[in-house]
Amino acid sequence: MPEISLLKPEILNGVIEELEYPDSFAGTKILGAPEASPWPIAQWDVEYMSRSVAEPNMPNTEAKIVPHLGIGQRTASFIYLREKKIFKPTTLHWLRTPGQLAMKNAERYVMKEIKDLDRRFMAFAEFTIWQMFSGTLTLDYPDIKATVDYNIDASHKPTVTTAWSDESADIIGDVISWKRRIAEDGAAAQTREIWMNGETFEYIGKNTTIRGLFSDRLRDQYLGAGEVLGLLGLNWMTYDSMYQDSNGDLVKYIPDDYVFLYADNPERPFYMMEGPSADHEAPANTIGKFAKTWMEPDPSNRQYLCEWHFLPILERPDQVMWCNVG
Repeated sequence: MPEISLLKPEILNGVIEELEYPDSFAGTKILGAPEASPWPIAQWDVEYMSRSVAEPNMPNTEAKIVPHLGIGQRTASFIYLREKKIFKPTTLHWLRTPGQLAMKNAERYVMKEIKDLDRRFMAFAEFTIWQMFSGTLTLDYPDIKATVDYNIDASHKPTVTTAWSDESADIIGDVISWKRRIAEDGAAAQTREIWMNGETFEYIGKNTTIRGLFSDRLRDQYLGAGEVLGLLGLNWMTYDSMYQDSNGDLVKYIPDDYVFLYADNPERPFYMMEGPSADHEAPANTIGKFAKTWMEPDPSNRQYLCEWHFLPILERPDQVMWCNVG
């Protein structure tokens, strides 16, 4: 019986590595490419940056000893995702039907199922990323209950004095103070992006002060692209994607009345860490997603399974701000 090429292990795992969702998951895009860890437990350093400067020295004298950066270490278990699908009998029929058209139909169907399961994984990872940005990742499920505290100081999770929904709110003053806080605490000079959902973004265009300062270019961006580039030195980005929770309710990744800022120099203060596969059929040293398929003889079903060990990591919490503007 001919085999769908997508179901060959080496091809299957190559396919899931290449799947992308460029317009759907902003948090994943912000974090960038994941980093691999060979250990079954996630460990990372939490760095507190220094603004001290070097001091001159006399020639031919001993060099001054400089203390190490403030560093703490965090440990947490990786999140473990493991789900599978059972292909419909029509897939098996296509497998048994000779001809190129039947094979293409089978591969197209299998690819849709693979991508759907992978998208579920990415949607959950996106949820964990925005939870990390807020300072605490909480998992509350029947089988898993856990909390990861990312040590974001209370001064980096402020609430504004006047809600941004008030057209007279001092949005400019709020944002400048947050940029200053990142510069002072995180030793980071450049904060380039601020993220919010569309509901919160509306406050920008309705604000009396900002509306009066809008150039034609900024106004066109606000009305046309749903973003404003360069206002107060920041790119104001909107993100309205949602996920469906266990109750069937749609939930925004960025809640209403919250904004997120971060510094990214010389590098981003966060990343995704991937751990080793826990499946005994995975090749040695497999890190990241692993997928496999097999046939069940009675009933005759083909099953597809994917697993992923991962955790979003916040290495420099003083370089992010999670702000309540409601």
